[in-house]
Amino acid sequence: MIKTPKLNLYHLITFYFVASEKSFSAASEKLFLTQPAVTVHIKSLERCTGVKLLDVRRKRVYLTKAGETLFQYAEEIYEQAKNAERFLENQKESSLRIGAAITFSSVIASAASGFEQLFPHVKLSIRNAPSYQIIEELLDLQHDIAVVVSMNYRARKLRAVKVSDGERLVLVTLPSSDLFSRQPLTLAEICDSPLLLPPEKSGTREVLLKSLEAEGSKVRPSILVETDYLECAKRLAEEGRGIALMHITNVEKEIAEGKLKILPLANDIKIGVDALVHRDVPLPPIGRKFISLVKEAFQALHSRQAIAC
Repeated sequence: MIKTPKLNLYHLITFYFVASEKSFSAASEKLFLTQPAVTVHIKSLERCTGVKLLDVRRKRVYLTKAGETLFQYAEEIYEQAKNAERFLENQKESSLRIGAAITFSSVIASAASGFEQLFPHVKLSIRNAPSYQIIEELLDLQHDIAVVVSMNYRARKLRAVKVSDGERLVLVTLPSSDLFSRQPLTLAEICDSPLLLPPEKSGTREVLLKSLEAEGSKVRPSILVETDYLECAKRLAEEGRGIALMHITNVEKEIAEGKLKILPLANDIKIGVDALVHRDVPLPPIGRKFISLVKEAFQALHSRQAIAC
C-alpha cells in the first residue's frame, strides 16, 4: 500500500526560506506572507514531525542538528519544484531562451531566422555573452539552451550535444602588415605583435593560449586590448592597431572588402561547438529543433567555405 507523505510541502518550503535567510521577517518578505503566517507554518511543521528544527535567540534563527539535515532535503525539494514549474512552462512551447557565445553570433542569427519561419508563434529570445558567462546563466536556469565553445564544463548538471567539431578561428589585421612577408607564421611570431583578444576566461582566448603552448612556445602574448565587443576589435584591427582573434564568420565581409586579411598560420586554430542543456529541465521539442537548425547553419557555413576555396 502506497503511503502519501504527511509533511505539508508548503510548510517545508517555508522552512527552507527561514533557514536560508536565518530570519522569519526576511523569509516572510521572500514568500509574500505575514511574519505570523510564517511562524504558524514552522510551528505546524515541528508539531507534525515532533522534532525541534529551529532555535531563536536574540531575534536570530539557528538550525538544530535535525534542522540542518532537513534543510538539505528542503533545498532539493525547492529546486525540484522550480524545475517542475519550468518544465510546465516549456510544455506550453510559447517561448525559447537561447544563450550564445559571442563568437558564434552570426551563425546563431541564421538558425534563429529559420526557427522563426517555422514557429512564428514562439517568442525567441537570444542573449550573446562569453561562453563562461552563458554557462553560469544556464546553471541558474536563465536559458533553455546554451551554444558555447567546447570545453571542460566541470558541471554535472549540464548535458552537451555536439554541434560542430572544427570551427576555424582566424587572426586578422591590415593587408599592408609586414607579417604577410613571412609565410607561414607560428603563433609565437604573431604574439610579438599587439593582440586584440576576448577577456580572460573566454573560450576562444583559452583555445589560442593552448595552441600557443602546443607549439612549445613560452612567449607571453602582447595584449593591447581585451574586449568581447566584436565591432570594437574589428575596428581597431582595420586601423592597424593590432591583430584580432575572430571566428571566420565574423570577418567575412571585411575580408571580402579588403579591409582585413587573414594571417597565414602554420597550423589552423580549431574550436568545437556544443549546445548545452540543464539535466534537470527536460528540453521541449522546439528546443531540439533549434539545436538541429544550429547544426544545419554550421554545415551550410562549411559548404560555403569549401566552395569558396
